[in-house]
Amino acid sequence: MNNYRSDFNSNNSPKIEIKTRQQIAEEYGWKSVQTLRTKLRQYEIELPNGSITPKWQKIIYDCLGYPSGISKSTYKEV
Repeated sequence: MNNYRSDFNSNNSPKIEIKTRQQIAEEYGWKSVQTLRTKLRQYEIELPNGSITPKWQKIIYDCLGYPSGISKSTYKEV
């Protein structure tokens, strides 16, 4: 039995994985999650506890800009 995951969801758009704060910080080239928090505070954004859902990722990227390797079009359906 093959056990694999598709890279696309049911409407044929790319899946967006849930990320950690550390992963988001690293996408911007920051070594510290504290830097991410500081930047988000400037926009009065306080993230909920836990992992970062695609909805929150879009909010972050819309405020701070999309890091290289992250396509804005990936988040158009979010």
